Amino acid sequence: MTGGRELLLLAAVIALLVRTEQKPTVYMTPNLSQIFTGDLLYLHCNDSQDGSTAIWKFNGNKETQSNPLKIAAASSKDSGIYNCTINGQTSDDFNFKVLEYVPIASLSITTGQPVMRKNAKVLLELTNDDGLQGWQCRVNRGTKTRTVKLKLNNENPTSFIFETKELIVPKTIYWCEKKDTEDRSNQVVLRTTDNEVTLEMYPFPAIAGEKMTLRCLVWGTNEVTKSVFYKENTKIKSVQGDTYDIPAVTESEVGSYKCKATYRYKDQTVDPHVYDSDVQDVPVHVCPVRAVLSDTMGCSCPSCDSQGPIKSYMYYKQNGDSWTMLGQNQHPDGDGTYHCRAVLVNMRTLPSNSVTYNRSISGPVIGILCFIVLLGLLIFAVAFYKWNKKRNERVDIYEQVPMRQGDSNYEAINVRQVKEGEYDTLQPGAEGRQKTGGEYEALTKREGKDEVYHTLGENVASGGGDGGYEALKTAGIQKDEYETLKTKQPERGTGAESGGDGGYEALKTAGIQKDEYETLKTKQPELETVEEIKEEK
Repeated sequence: MTGGRELLLLAAVIALLVRTEQKPTVYMTPNLSQIFTGDLLYLHCNDSQDGSTAIWKFNGNKETQSNPLKIAAASSKDSGIYNCTINGQTSDDFNFKVLEYVPIASLSITTGQPVMRKNAKVLLELTNDDGLQGWQCRVNRGTKTRTVKLKLNNENPTSFIFETKELIVPKTIYWCEKKDTEDRSNQVVLRTTDNEVTLEMYPFPAIAGEKMTLRCLVWGTNEVTKSVFYKENTKIKSVQGDTYDIPAVTESEVGSYKCKATYRYKDQTVDPHVYDSDVQDVPVHVCPVRAVLSDTMGCSCPSCDSQGPIKSYMYYKQNGDSWTMLGQNQHPDGDGTYHCRAVLVNMRTLPSNSVTYNRSISGPVIGILCFIVLLGLLIFAVAFYKWNKKRNERVDIYEQVPMRQGDSNYEAINVRQVKEGEYDTLQPGAEGRQKTGGEYEALTKREGKDEVYHTLGENVASGGGDGGYEALKTAGIQKDEYETLKTKQPERGTGAESGGDGGYEALKTAGIQKDEYETLKTKQPELETVEEIKEEK
């Protein structure tokens, strides 16, 4: 008996030693054929003792204690080698790579929310531009994964809507795959809650640099008057209503969030309710590669060269809130708003920027507008040239004309023989011409009496008006001592017959005393007769 006991003890010790010497293994859930940016992953360190804490190493230097190891939103920085250690035993290396693209197919929620009440259902839609023949979907709950078969109504549809089963666990992950290939869709993560208030996040997970929306929703009513949002139990924002928008989310927004809603139900007369939501993790991942669409509808992907050859470019036209694919390599051929994607093997880029294309003005109308603009510039240039030319001509017309010696129009007055002060203003006139309004007639000698000289030219109204000639009063002046003002030629000839227009012959003033003659003044142009000048014989 003693020997039997020793044998049993020895066997137990050997079994224990064998178990402690057995390496743990690493496996991933959900089990994905390829890993893309934003995927939710769990790495498990498995040994015979479930629930043991493992020490994780990443690329040989990162240490974390947990089991499983959660990667909330995978990105390229998570690519590398992982291993775990339990009870002194280290697993083999587990290596994976995160692709900086999005999967070839798309899975989205059409009815429902990311966070639902327990036992609720949602509708999911699977879309693939190349059709869904041979596709199936997968659902993961904890460590268990099941297959969801798609009952296609026709030969090869590009989209299909199906209903989930009742959501009974805190977290359910859906994605779809094509049989015998690595083609797959993105994940949809559905959560459950028992609370009346839920915190919803769009999109899940959030993309760095893009807009993220948090909503504090209440089951059974949309009359939320106030919402308060918390991060790590610290208040960060209070808003009227239920929505909090972050225009450009960053990795600093990663954390645990909840919200508190103030609300009332329809026809409620009591005070409003105030309740908190469950705590939800908010993961943020880097932005995948994005295509670029030019104004001329040219699609390109400058960042795709290092990731493999591009199979094609796909264009999509906006129809309300959705986008419709145009077809393989089909370019936009009508008015509308478009974006595009670059398609690679088993993956594709994010949609490009949106561009509104207006074919009606992109060709002929633009040409006509350019012609009108050029014609307008030409007309302006011609008008400016003519205006500038006329302006220069006006400058030439109004130049000063200097007085020149011997000019037929402007002759110098010979004043060498005139005594200072004997003659005042010289009035212009022309001898032997018809009188006209405002001109000056020559002075002629006529017989007169009492040494009185009356007005020259036309009669003056009482007292003499402006424009007339006032009488020359000349006491003691001898006959023939004053001759007519006569015009002269440019050659300075004498006599009335040789006078040119506008010239003035010098006054002969021999023997005239200073200040004996007053100014010749103009008379009004309407006076018609000229009185005689009487001189003393």
